[in-house]
Amino acid sequence: MNSSVSVFIVLAALSGVLSVLLTIYSYVNRNRYSGIKLFFWISICSAIYAFGFSMELASTSLEEIMYWVKFEYLGMPFISPLSLALVMYYVGMEKYVTRRNIMLLLVIPALTFLFVLTNEYHHLFYQDVYLNPDAPSPMMDMNMGEWYIVHGSYTVSCILTGIFLLLRYWNRRKNVLRSQLIALFIGFALPWAAAFVYLMGLTPYQMDPVPLIMCITSFFYMWAIRTSGLLVASPVAREYIFDSMRDGVLVVDPQGFLADYNPAAEVMIPGLQADCIARPVNQIRLTEDFDEEIFEFYPDSNLIHIKEVGWNIGHVACHYKIQSSPVINRRGQFVGRTYTVLDVTEQVRLEEELRRLATYDGLTDIYNRTHFMQESQRELETANRNAQPFSLMMIDIDHFKRINDLFGHDTGDLALRHIASILKGRLANEYLLGRYGGEEFVAALPGLDLREAALCAEELRREIERVPLNCAAGEIGITASFGVAESRLDGAPLESIFTEADIALYTSKKSGRNRVSTAS
Repeated sequence: MNSSVSVFIVLAALSGVLSVLLTIYSYVNRNRYSGIKLFFWISICSAIYAFGFSMELASTSLEEIMYWVKFEYLGMPFISPLSLALVMYYVGMEKYVTRRNIMLLLVIPALTFLFVLTNEYHHLFYQDVYLNPDAPSPMMDMNMGEWYIVHGSYTVSCILTGIFLLLRYWNRRKNVLRSQLIALFIGFALPWAAAFVYLMGLTPYQMDPVPLIMCITSFFYMWAIRTSGLLVASPVAREYIFDSMRDGVLVVDPQGFLADYNPAAEVMIPGLQADCIARPVNQIRLTEDFDEEIFEFYPDSNLIHIKEVGWNIGHVACHYKIQSSPVINRRGQFVGRTYTVLDVTEQVRLEEELRRLATYDGLTDIYNRTHFMQESQRELETANRNAQPFSLMMIDIDHFKRINDLFGHDTGDLALRHIASILKGRLANEYLLGRYGGEEFVAALPGLDLREAALCAEELRREIERVPLNCAAGEIGITASFGVAESRLDGAPLESIFTEADIALYTSKKSGRNRVSTAS
């Protein structure tokens, strides 16, 4: 046998082996999405075609050659229409890829197989078959029949339609997945080019080069499967939805491998890049130094899982809610999960602001009365349990109404903030400080007895007197009166301590203001 023919036999057999591997792969992953079932049958037909052609080249007689030609046509006529159906599904035309329409696409291939099988009775496919006298080994040559032209025209039409659909959607496809389109395009274009060269009579010994070219297309399919998750990633139509969504969305296959994601997810998750496709979703990290697992995979779980996480994008703190939902097909089978990444940064900030407003006084930025009372009650209970002193201090700005009347309420607000700032500077790190209402402030002093609390109040009084308020009206001197009371460790409620401190404060105001009085 001629050495070049032996090479062709090996290449054709290799194409068959690669097609078998793709068949096994597509069968194992048949539940990832519906389009992979089409690829399964394409791979079976390609394997039949390639192995049949290798046996045709190895045959020693015309009868043996014709036997393997009939075997080839068990697969070859069906490859192009099935591939067209796969492309239609891939580019978002899956509503047309129904069982009925696929059967219609396969009518002509089925008739082709029937006419090849019975050609000796009607010669519709081959008018005549004979051995090529110029070939170095037995090879078939033929004269085309009417149905051969029908079959060839139909095959070329399917190929050109598939190429047109792929080119039409090229610019609409995400860059990270364009390698899938390249693989599908090559899977159509190369066999078509090879068939054209064959029909023009430009191949050695008039030999069909398509089975040999299929070796190359199979490698491209494997490359796309390995690098971009071909047959795992969702079709183009779904990407349109992804592109228009403000929420990040990731699609994961049943084994937990990332199948697709939308541009919003790429913005939200800095570590999400093209090479993450076909990798386990739980291996995705924000950065190389970020160890926390963002996405947990829950196999075969019909439950919805929600978690909240936060990270920085640039120098901005962002908060996200990640919802993992199962994807169930029409048969009720678990076929993957979607991860929806919701940007809840504004919501979290609003909640934090609401919590702050529920805790702090909006004008002075110290505890409001309600929160101060809650915290003071806890401190009092702790002091009682530990037999430690606990004191309360009430502060009232002297002649505050006069400030409002003379300088306006804006200046009055400045005065409140001024006093709160002085009090915070001395008390906020160790003690509780709140605005009791109007121009009154209150401080809880756990750990200080009445004498120590009175000394603390005196220091604050002097500081307030010493530091005037600077405003548009100039410097305004402000003073304050203080009342101090202590818990007696007899289980008296917080309200009674407040009452005693309020009485002491009244004593200070009655005695001329700008002084400290203690409960008797």
